[in-house]
Amino acid sequence: MRLRFSFAAAAVGVLAACGGTSEKPADTTAVTAASVAATPAVYTIVAKDFSYEAPDTITAGMVTLRLVNQGTELHHVQILKLDDGKTVADLEAGMKQMKPDSPPPPWVHEVAGPNSPVPGGEQSVTQDLAPGNYVLVCFIPSADKVPHAMKGMMKALTIVPATSATAAPPTADIAVKMTDYAWTVTPEITAGAHVLKIENEAAQAHELFIAQLAPGKTVADLATWVGEMKGPPPAKPIGGISGMMKGATVYVPVNLEPGEYGMYCFLPDAKNGKLHVEHGMMRQFTVK
Repeated sequence: MRLRFSFAAAAVGVLAACGGTSEKPADTTAVTAASVAATPAVYTIVAKDFSYEAPDTITAGMVTLRLVNQGTELHHVQILKLDDGKTVADLEAGMKQMKPDSPPPPWVHEVAGPNSPVPGGEQSVTQDLAPGNYVLVCFIPSADKVPHAMKGMMKALTIVPATSATAAPPTADIAVKMTDYAWTVTPEITAGAHVLKIENEAAQAHELFIAQLAPGKTVADLATWVGEMKGPPPAKPIGGISGMMKGATVYVPVNLEPGEYGMYCFLPDAKNGKLHVEHGMMRQFTVK
């Protein structure tokens, strides 16, 4: 089922296993109240092998979703918004019937969730969520190449209307705009803590997966390695966001040490099914 899975498919699991957790993952400290008019509510999603512990219901508005990976494998959160009348049972039934290259049903819409930190790490995403029925899904596979969703790693989430004023968005200091097939980053990311404001201005869904490159490796090395899966991976996962649709905006805290990094979109193209990295959607950047 081509639900815009990221390359998280087999590759990112190996990245996590080989990357280790000795270095600090992306900072997921909640945005302080001083930086916003009101602090968004924080809802924690605990990922395990292979399930989520998360609230059944949250309130609509500006909220922070904090992913804590307590599993031994890599996990992310892809949020799927379902049209009215559709449920998680409908999604499960559809996934079992679809072929690997089938497009998602028209009643499924990608909403950004926290992308893959290493096991033991955290990543958070702040965004304005509308009322409705949603599903939290992990599409990353295990070593047996079975996606975690097929092992039961999906959870229904109901978002109910707010009864009071919603919080203001965080104050971002770096703007990231996604297009087909590139990112514009203003200003460039420097070492330390930042809040990224990520907007999708493209015609289709995109993700922002951040990886720290091993010494001497380039952004292209990881893209090549994903296709071949030979030898140790040339990078380790840091985090970012999973796929989100055109017009969406999210806020992501990061805390990067100096070094070489890559940003990638490994989602399949809506037109020809090729990964967006094959269309050139990868970008190397130096953090000083």
